Amino acid sequence: MTFSDPDRPCRKRLSSLPSEIVEDLKIFTVLKCIKERQCSTHLKVKGTLIINEHIRGVEMCSISMNTLQYQCVVVKFNKQAYKKFTARSVEIEYDCFRAAVAEYTYVTLTTIPYYCDVFIKQVHQVGDCTNKEVGRNIPTCIAGKLDYVIHKTQKILSVQVSDFVEDYAYNVRLCHKWFICEDLGINALIKVQDSKEVTLPYSQLLPCLCIEGWSVLPDARRVQLCPFKNYTAELWNGITYDHVTQELAWELACPVEVGVNLCWMTGSNDHCIDLQDSFYKVQQKVRYSRVDPHPRLCVKFTTDEGFWVRCPFASGYIPVWNMSTDGQLEKLQLTFMTQDKAEFKMALCNRTAPHKCEPLKELYVTANTIGAHSRVFNLSYEECGSNFCVQGWRTDIEYSARIQFCNIMCKLNSTGASSQYIWPIAITVILLILVTVTLFIGYMFCRVLHQPYRKVFLHSTQSSKRTSVDIQGTSPF
Repeated sequence: MTFSDPDRPCRKRLSSLPSEIVEDLKIFTVLKCIKERQCSTHLKVKGTLIINEHIRGVEMCSISMNTLQYQCVVVKFNKQAYKKFTARSVEIEYDCFRAAVAEYTYVTLTTIPYYCDVFIKQVHQVGDCTNKEVGRNIPTCIAGKLDYVIHKTQKILSVQVSDFVEDYAYNVRLCHKWFICEDLGINALIKVQDSKEVTLPYSQLLPCLCIEGWSVLPDARRVQLCPFKNYTAELWNGITYDHVTQELAWELACPVEVGVNLCWMTGSNDHCIDLQDSFYKVQQKVRYSRVDPHPRLCVKFTTDEGFWVRCPFASGYIPVWNMSTDGQLEKLQLTFMTQDKAEFKMALCNRTAPHKCEPLKELYVTANTIGAHSRVFNLSYEECGSNFCVQGWRTDIEYSARIQFCNIMCKLNSTGASSQYIWPIAITVILLILVTVTLFIGYMFCRVLHQPYRKVFLHSTQSSKRTSVDIQGTSPF
């Protein structure tokens, strides 16, 4: 019972009592050891007061603020103490109050008899395991040291334990660290006489996978080793798909902030384009209903560190539908092949960026198609080119991959789109002919101007004699 108890009776303070009876109170944490590294924590309390003829003794009490457990000690003065120390300050010490590590305790010093308002009080915190002396000598603070070796082929961890209390057994386990370290059921007990190395099997090296160890003692401190924080790639595995319900699901294995959405892989497999209205911030598990198990349908995971794409249907799945295209004279033939009844939509889009295609117009919608289904569409010349693409996808389910064909090339015919270019082509041909004729006339003219001087023999029809005549070209200038 302490002075704070309202039911505790107290005597009225005597006028002959000095103004200060209880002068000081000091509290210390001390260790009591039965052997090396096997100690316990206690409180040492030192109180200072003035001995008076009306004071027969003092009472020291400590109360644990965790357990509300009282411990009190009474010190009474004899006649010799009165004769020797009356009106003098004396120090009273007691060092055996039991206290737990890191515990808050409430200590009081009162007189006997207990006079109202003649007391002293103080709150003290016992040293915790971070204190050098406490941490080195209290068994519950000695957590031990863990070292490990990974054997990836066997998928086991070899764990070595050192620097722990050797007189006690030791626990080692694997756990997933969330708010607490959740037990995986993979643990080992090292007995006192056993080897200090154990092997623990694992299934995945995840960022939150930890090795935990502690001595077999009540409230023993635990040591954790979480060495796989960079193994984030393992998180994005474990996607499941139910063919009956068409549900795709993924569960978060470690506490990370991640956004999840579905996407479809382009024809070059270098980019995954997000599906609208499929993004979720995942707390624990994400589910997508009515999903098309197409090889081009993928799942994208995004964190502050980057993004990862997983395509669960890329291998081992035969697509239940496909689409092909064939360009003809200003015409486009689209063919769908499907094993099950399905509905499809085809649309034309304008590729304004490497991975962005703005919708232009809807081409066709099918209903309850099964087997092969073809359709021919008329395209204008402007819709034939490298910036235009045609897309096809299923519309009878919630999430479908898209198949996209770009670089639509249409052949020209004599009366079609090529007719608009006939005059430019004709003018070009005429100009080429005029240039050719001009060059030829110029060449002939230059040749005449540069003829050399030569002698020409004239043959007479009336005589066999030859007459030579000098002929020289004359310039017109």
